[in-house]
Amino acid sequence: MALNFLGRKDAMWFENGASGSKHGKFIGHALHNGREIPILGTTVSREGLAFVSPAQISADELSVTFTLRQRRIPSRVKVQRGEAMQAPERIVHRYFCSFTAIAADDWDAVVRYVEDQPEPPKAAAPAGPMVDEDFRTLPHAVQQQIVEQLVRLKRLAPPKPGHQPLIRLQTGAARELGDGRSCQDVVIHSRIGGHHHAHEQRSFDTRFRVYANHRIEVVA
Repeated sequence: MALNFLGRKDAMWFENGASGSKHGKFIGHALHNGREIPILGTTVSREGLAFVSPAQISADELSVTFTLRQRRIPSRVKVQRGEAMQAPERIVHRYFCSFTAIAADDWDAVVRYVEDQPEPPKAAAPAGPMVDEDFRTLPHAVQQQIVEQLVRLKRLAPPKPGHQPLIRLQTGAARELGDGRSCQDVVIHSRIGGHHHAHEQRSFDTRFRVYANHRIEVVA
């Protein structure tokens, strides 16, 4: 509950049935004591979000990054309520949080998601090298593993020092595996060869499964 200027208590966004919010699973991570903790989002609203985590979080405020409709959204949240829950094999922890900082464009994306509004059309992708900003939003450990696997599969040339790999990323929906674990499939479009002649280039689409603990595996 929160006090308004008349001294009466207003319901928090997650109280009274979480009216005006949208339930559904999405993945992300929270930064706590210098560590990235995997989370599984369960509800989001204009005012905040709820998530579960295998870790118990003691901080009152957190940096939380989550993904909605393939959009990575960094935010700062205040933990309003935390509670332990019994999962099939262990205890997990659920947290209800309110946004304290979020970029205006990201907040607009949250509102569209909650209200089931379509995303605005994207501008046509410019021609030229495929340096994907979305790929850089993945945790660094995941980026490294994906690049190493693609190089090993001969689907990507080893990036030169200080250069980004020439790839594009397409993300799928997050999936819950049970017991507080989750994963997400990503498709990486890579190219190799053709430094001097475009017809010599070969393109590949490789599907990876990315787990919340930053482990990956090649699916196809």
